[in-house]
Amino acid sequence: MKTEQIDDVLVIELPGRLDASAISQVESRFSEAIAAHNGKVLVDMSNVTFVASLALRMLLTNLKSSQKAGADLRLSGLQPQIAEIFRKSKFDTLFKLYPDRDTALGAYAA
Repeated sequence: MKTEQIDDVLVIELPGRLDASAISQVESRFSEAIAAHNGKVLVDMSNVTFVASLALRMLLTNLKSSQKAGADLRLSGLQPQIAEIFRKSKFDTLFKLYPDRDTALGAYAA
């Protein structure tokens, strides 16, 4: 997991496989980074090729806690197979999704 600050947006880049092992390594750092920033967060998923249900839970939990805190969490760069999982699970209706990082950052600036 990599984090980067671009203007007032915290960008979090997730690793390629979000299986149980990866989630156990990134979940607490992911949640802590979002809570500490308490503002605009963009999760760059352009490298993600696999998501386990635990990854979906991690994203949803952090979306809800962000919203309660008045913050904003968005996703970008979903690969086609990941986007399909989001459609089937209706997660595409919960998150603001963008095709790539630049488009998402532009939407934050607008």
